This record gives sequence, C-alpha cells and structure tokens, in this order.
Amino acid sequence: MKRRHIPEIHFSIREKIFFIILIPSLLLLLIIVMDYHNLTRLGQSAELILSKNYKSIQAAQKVRQRLEMTRNQMLLSIFKSENINAAITPSDQEIADLLEVCRNNITEPGEQPIVTGLFRKYATYQQLLNNMTRSPANAPPLNAAYLDFISLTAEIVDDINALVGINEQAMERAERETKDFARTALRYSIGLMIVALLSTIILSYLLSTRISSPLTTLAKTLSTIQEGSGSYPEIPVKTRDEIGFLTSEFNRLFTRLKEYDRESADKLLAEKEKVHQAEIAKAQFIADLSHQLKTPMTSLNMGIGILAENPGSLSSTKQKKLVETAKDDCTRLSALINELVDIARLEAMVKPREHEVLDIERVTQECIKPLVHQAEQKQVAIEVKIEPGIPPISLDSLRFPWVITNLIGNAIRYTNPGGQVAFHVYKQEERLFFQCRDTGIGIEEKYLSKIFQRYSQFSEREKSGTIGLGLAIVKEIVEQHGGSITVESQVHQGTTFTFWIPLSNKASHYEERPHY
Repeated sequence: MKRRHIPEIHFSIREKIFFIILIPSLLLLLIIVMDYHNLTRLGQSAELILSKNYKSIQAAQKVRQRLEMTRNQMLLSIFKSENINAAITPSDQEIADLLEVCRNNITEPGEQPIVTGLFRKYATYQQLLNNMTRSPANAPPLNAAYLDFISLTAEIVDDINALVGINEQAMERAERETKDFARTALRYSIGLMIVALLSTIILSYLLSTRISSPLTTLAKTLSTIQEGSGSYPEIPVKTRDEIGFLTSEFNRLFTRLKEYDRESADKLLAEKEKVHQAEIAKAQFIADLSHQLKTPMTSLNMGIGILAENPGSLSSTKQKKLVETAKDDCTRLSALINELVDIARLEAMVKPREHEVLDIERVTQECIKPLVHQAEQKQVAIEVKIEPGIPPISLDSLRFPWVITNLIGNAIRYTNPGGQVAFHVYKQEERLFFQCRDTGIGIEEKYLSKIFQRYSQFSEREKSGTIGLGLAIVKEIVEQHGGSITVESQVHQGTTFTFWIPLSNKASHYEERPHY
C-alpha cells in the first residue's frame, strides 16, 4: 500500500497563539524590570539624601543647639550675677565632633567655605570662652569679651543656619528630582502597559481573523455542496497551518468522492444494463415459454384426441407410442411448470424472512430425501458426508433448503447413469462450507462466467428445456446468508459447486435485494 504524503505544517495555530501571548508577556516583563530598576533608584536616592544631607543638617542643628544653650547659660549667669564657670557646661569635644561630621558630609556647592569658616570661628569661640571661664569667681563681667562672645556666637549660628539652608535646599531639590523621576517612570510604565494591551488586542484580532477567515470560507464552501449533485469544489489552501492541512484533506476527500461517484455511476450504468438485459431475457423467456408450452400441449391434445376417437381401431403398437409421446409431453410440461415455480421463487427473494436456528445435518437429510428416488431411477449414487461437531446455525428455513435441493437435483439431472454425486459439509475457521461434486457431463469454460445469471441458456440446458433460473436463485440465497458460491467444471469430467456461509450467521445478514 502506497504511503500517503502528509504536508508539513508551518507556523501552526499553537505557535501563533503562543506568539500572541509571548509579545505582551515580554512587554509586561520589561515593565516589571523597569519598575524594579526605578524603585531601586528611588530607594537609593532617598537613602543617599538621608546619608548625606540629613546627617549634615542634624549635626549642624546640634551644634547650633549647643551654642545657643551655652549663650543662654552665660546670659542667665550674668543676669543672676553668678559665676560663669559654674553656669557654663563644657561641650567643646562634642561640638568639634559634630563639626567634623559636617566636614565629612560636604556634598553641595557652598558648603566647603562655610564649614571652613565654622572651624576657624569655632577655634576663636573656644579661646574666647576659655578666657572667660578662667577669670576669678569674684571678677566683674567682662563687657568687651562678653560682647565679642555674643557676636561670635551669632556669626557661628548664622553660618550654621546657612549650612542647614544649603542642605535643606539640596534635599528639596533631590525630592523634586525624585518625584520627577517617579512621574517619568510611571508614565513609561503606563505607556508600556497601554502598548502591551493594544498589541494584545490588535494581534488577537489579527490572529482570530486569520484563523476564522479560512474556516468561514471552508464552511461556506461546504454549505454550497448539494447532496447527490456530484459536484465538489476545489477549496484554495491559503495557510500552511492546521486549517490549511484540514482544507487539503477536504480537497483530497472531494477528489476521492469524485472518483467514487464516477465509479458508482459506472457501476450503476452497468447494473442498469444488466437489468435491461434481464428484462429482455425475461421477455424472451415468456415468449419461449409460451411457445414451449404450446407445443407439448398441442401434441398431448392430439394424442389424447386420437385415443379417445378411435380406441378400437388402433393397434397396440400405435397406442403404446401415443401413450409414450403423451408421457414425454407431460414430462416436458412438468419441467416448464418447475421453471415457473423458480420464477416465483426468484420474485419472492425481495421479501425478507426471519431466520431460525437449525441443525445442518437434519436439514441436509430432509433435502436429499425426495431426491433419492430420482437418483435410483437414473442409477446415480448419492454420497453424503457431514463433518461431526457442526453447531446449529441460523438459517432461512424455507429458502436455504432450495440451495441444497437445486444443486443436488442439477447434479443428478446432468450425471449419466452409473455416475456419482457427492455432497460434503465441513467447517473451516468461522465458516461452514458446502460442496456438491458430480461426475456428470460438465460445463464448457466459456459458460462458467454466466452460469449464475438469470435466464441464461446454454449447452444441455437448452436441450432439457430449462431456462437457467435455479442457479441464480441459489446464488441469491447464499449471498442473503452472508456467504459466497463458486463453480469449477471440466467437460465430461464433472462439476463442483462450493459455497460457504458464516458460522455466526444471523438474520441481520439478510439484506433486501433489488427486484429486477
């Protein structure tokens, strides 16, 4: 069997759907990566602000707090006329450490000169404060030194305020930049999400159109096919995916249907021709039968008339001859009547009958019983052999015996005296075989192909006056039982008919045949 070439599928529907899902998925992945990057930058920006500007502001504010606290303590001691040494709490190292923090966190333009000035002024501040705290406890307030201290403290506080202002402006600027960056990142994220959504919608629409369009074309084309029209379209294959493959398969199916319709049309024409020929043969048969019936009837009527009119004037020899002629005419009429019975049987084949479960040995014996006398008269031996163990089988109890009776009857009819007819029944696999073999005159090879045709006449059949319906009936009945029949023959050596039916034969095998 030739292997059919299956077309290769390129860019299947599954791959298309995966591609449609992949594009927005990649865009969403890009959005996630960008958002992660932006959030990381925002976090780093906030951390940077806290680690740089906020530390400077916090240290500067603490310095200012310490300086103002020292100034307030000094003012309070002067107001109460107390000793400055007892009122002032030394914090030189703490302020120096805080100023060092400011110097280590210089990040903005303008911070460097302010911090340098703070260190210089703070050195003067420490020296002035030390001089004031070393004065005796009962010494009068140093008005000039006090004024210098107050003025220097105010300058340092102003510088600290300026330093704080620079860092606060830097923080505000960084905050604005962070907000701008966040808004920009948000716009990009929203834009990419919109692009992903639109691309999904557009690609989904294009894909659905690409998938549905050939399916719609295929459905519309199939809907135009009318039952029994015999016309099948050639659908264009526009894609190389599963739909294209399906379309190709439909085209291949249509091609096979065209071939099937053409073959069916040829067979139908052949059957019509056979029916026509059968009708012609039937008409010819009726004409022949009328003629054949007329001849023996006329002869029989004349013979009986002679015997009736002149019974005493005829010699015994003539009377005997007339009786023998009448007997032959009766035999001929009997054969013609049997043919009429065969026609009635053939016409009855179109009517289905119920099957019965029967014992095949009993059926065979009952079929052969009425033929034994005929065989004895013709001196033909009948041998029946039935294989043991054959189970009962479902048969048409009325029609199936016709098969056995007809085959054995024909074998006896066309077998010369001293010949033999053998009937053998045996089982092989799931089939039951029947074989009827004789040692008769045989059939010429050129007639074997026509032996089961209706109204076929040839060779000895023409001489015997039969018209060839018996074997047509046999073939019809065997096929109705789900089986088949064959024939083998050699002239002057005999003929063998072999037919089989399935052991599982049921009434469902019976099919209604057309009436010719």
